[in-house]
Amino acid sequence: MAAARSDKDQPLRDDIRLLGDLLGHTLKAQCGEKLFDLEEDVRLTCKKLRQKFDPKLEKRLLAKLGRLDPKSAIHLIRAFATYLQLANSAEEYHRTRRRRQWQRLRPDSPQPGSLAETLLRLRKSGVAPTTMRSLLPHLAIELVFTAHPTEVARRSIRLKHREITRLLEERDDPRLGRTRRRVIQGELAEILERIWQTDEIRAEPPTVLDEVKNTTYYFEEILYDRLPDFYLELDRQLRETFGLRLHPRATPIRFRSWVGGDRDGNPAVTCEVTLKTLAFLRERVLRKHIGAVEELARRLSQSTRIVPASRALLSSIARDAELLPEVMEEYGRRNRYEPYRLKCSFIWQKLVNTLRGDRAAAGTFYRSGEELLDDLMLIHESLSANRGLRAADLTARRMICQAAAFGLHLAKVDIRQHALRHTEALHEITKALGILKKPYGALSEAERQDWLSREIASRRPLIPESLEFSWETNETVNVFRTVKRALEELSPDAVDTYVISMTTRASHVLEALLFAKEAGLASLGPKDRPRSELSIVPLFETVEDLKEAPAIMDSLFRNPVFARQVAARGNLQRIMLGYSDSNKAAGLLASRWQLYLAQQELWRVAERHGASIELFHGRGGSVGRGGGPANLAILAQPPATVRGKISITEQGEVISSKYGFRDMAERSLELVTSAVIEATARDLRGGGPVPDPDHWHETMEELAQRSYRAYREFVIEDPALFAYFTEATPIEEIAELKIGSRPTHRPRGGSGIEGLRAIPWVFAWTQSRHLLPGWFGVGTALASFLAKHGRPGERLLKEMWRRWPFFRSLVSDVEMTLAKTDLHIARQYAERLARAPIRNRVFRVLVEEHRRVTQALLRVTSQKELLEATPVLKRSLAVREPYIDALSYCQVALLARKRARVARPCDRFKTARDLLRHAILLTINGIAAGLRNTG
Repeated sequence: MAAARSDKDQPLRDDIRLLGDLLGHTLKAQCGEKLFDLEEDVRLTCKKLRQKFDPKLEKRLLAKLGRLDPKSAIHLIRAFATYLQLANSAEEYHRTRRRRQWQRLRPDSPQPGSLAETLLRLRKSGVAPTTMRSLLPHLAIELVFTAHPTEVARRSIRLKHREITRLLEERDDPRLGRTRRRVIQGELAEILERIWQTDEIRAEPPTVLDEVKNTTYYFEEILYDRLPDFYLELDRQLRETFGLRLHPRATPIRFRSWVGGDRDGNPAVTCEVTLKTLAFLRERVLRKHIGAVEELARRLSQSTRIVPASRALLSSIARDAELLPEVMEEYGRRNRYEPYRLKCSFIWQKLVNTLRGDRAAAGTFYRSGEELLDDLMLIHESLSANRGLRAADLTARRMICQAAAFGLHLAKVDIRQHALRHTEALHEITKALGILKKPYGALSEAERQDWLSREIASRRPLIPESLEFSWETNETVNVFRTVKRALEELSPDAVDTYVISMTTRASHVLEALLFAKEAGLASLGPKDRPRSELSIVPLFETVEDLKEAPAIMDSLFRNPVFARQVAARGNLQRIMLGYSDSNKAAGLLASRWQLYLAQQELWRVAERHGASIELFHGRGGSVGRGGGPANLAILAQPPATVRGKISITEQGEVISSKYGFRDMAERSLELVTSAVIEATARDLRGGGPVPDPDHWHETMEELAQRSYRAYREFVIEDPALFAYFTEATPIEEIAELKIGSRPTHRPRGGSGIEGLRAIPWVFAWTQSRHLLPGWFGVGTALASFLAKHGRPGERLLKEMWRRWPFFRSLVSDVEMTLAKTDLHIARQYAERLARAPIRNRVFRVLVEEHRRVTQALLRVTSQKELLEATPVLKRSLAVREPYIDALSYCQVALLARKRARVARPCDRFKTARDLLRHAILLTINGIAAGLRNTG
């Protein structure tokens, strides 16, 4: 078995060795033999320290790094960071290689997590075709791309690494000749030269529109072309396994974006920026559709002199000819026997008119994606009815899929705003208009709900058309007016969701609903037919808010105005759950358990009121923000809470790692879809979900409470911890990295832990190799439970780990975080950067908790060492560790030097200080690339 594992990874090792050799040649050519020798010496020293830790050897290494001048340090750091980025590129392609090899060499044994494997396993387990047929219409997976600043690599660098991956793929072709192979090696060397001569650090933070363009790349260049392949595969597997077909217009996966719409704490996201974002996305998708219909026309050359076309298609062409006579004049004679090409010409012209904003007459442009779909379906239905089934399914269906998924908007843009912005705006508006006896902010919750409900139901406008309030209030009101304008002028599907962050009471939801009504986005009076163009989505973020969420939603569902809002939205209410802030405030274990309980109770509340809910999971890339494999997280959801529908955020480096290449993107879509189908079918199979055993819940409640107390007492309530955090991590330098348009602190949160956003909190702990948010408190909880309950308790935890997906996923995430934690390295940050009283007090607690959680996890999983059951991740980390360690040692040495200079303000060498800062930022980039985690 060991030999087999070695063989399958040999191509990866060959790629890494090739890229490493080319990097060595680049270092020598660009900086000379001295740098290459220094890099090798440091690397080998770090490797020896990994094999057998020697404090004297570590001390000599730190002394050597401490003596380096800033320019030499920068070259050394860039060498290690570049190697790690190259290893990432090689691993990303290897994932594609392994997937293709599996499909080629093991056709009768589908890859785990694939559509084929999942559907076949469900069929064998007793899931009937009738069950799957009832599931498919409800399948709705929404992947929400955000601009949360966790991607440290510049787009310029990422694009060069995509070139490298493309060349590795070409080089893998066994038909390749020796000459082309040599040329590829030269091209790889040339790209490395360009990478070395490109600055990894942004001179300025990206603007919001820069972030929009970066995110749009994945929709335009990857997902637009790959999604049809995925749908065709899903359709094939359903047909072969269950005898079912996916409807051509079905869109089980949809895409959203927060980029350009998420204004919570980001003053750069204005109404103007949001409108520009929506217009940009519309332009990009129309251009993609224009190219797609040109390709469709090229392929569909069927002639009516050989095979007939449907009457419906011919009638539509006649109507188009009346509305667009110039198209008929140009193409009517040329394509008079080729109705599909002629229809494509009319579709092309309508798309061009839509792009230009030419709305001369109805039917000459597209008002919605549905109108485009109607035209394309005429082609599909005609082909299907006239001996063209393959052309219908393999050619026409591709563009039908693209039109259905991307419409005229490419990705729906969600709007997000902090709850207090609405409260403050209403306080100012009502005070200025003098319409309340006491200020809105002074009203009780019951009084607020009563007044808001009356205003929402009223047809009388509250807010004057001309705004004369503060900038913040005007902007809050104008966001809703901007949405209304976008829906009328750009696409009726451009925006349909408004997320309220930090929702803590029912009135926060009603406030947003009132602004929507004022903008003409909703009509919810008792005499009106319920109408709403905007889903108002509460976001529950802290543990306390998650506990209160069911009561808040119960209050809303009982409110007649809100009930009409839910009815207007198809009797479906979306609810967002925040992983980041709950983890930051309560620790991983307590946060995950409260999220689990909240989902169950929210469904119970909705069902009592005859409504359905869709849960929107605000997961980050790191475990400390809800990260981890998405498919395992979906399978770990409580029984009967998925029901075919789920929304998940995709953030930062997760987007590029999952959707950066077409094969990777298809695999990512496959894993998520398979998990949603399995989770839903699991509940439907026996006529209802199988509840978790009560003793599992009792155990988790005990563990969560103990973990919560341990985490709160040390991390939140002890001021020494935050002092240690600010001193022993590069949090100050992370704020200077310019990786996103949002500030690191919430504007209303203060300067402590509460005000710090979760991303920099997790990012800084990761950089210093502590990774505290992913494990602290778990060790105390497990150790206390095992000590209290003895052998029976251990058997119970083992049972939960084997049989309960939720607990297994939790343990797996903690284990992965522990494997990336390195307290030998972290100790250097503590000893060299933190003051002795704080260091001695805090680090000792961290070491003890780390020991507890490691020992407890090994007992629960019956492993001898971490990651024993996940050798791929273990080998990946082992390859990277010497290089990551070198960067960490460089970082801590540079931070110590920088902080010593801050203490000596008389330092006259500004250039040296700037070089020092630049070197530290480079280490942050490199460590993030090596650990493949930031925030």
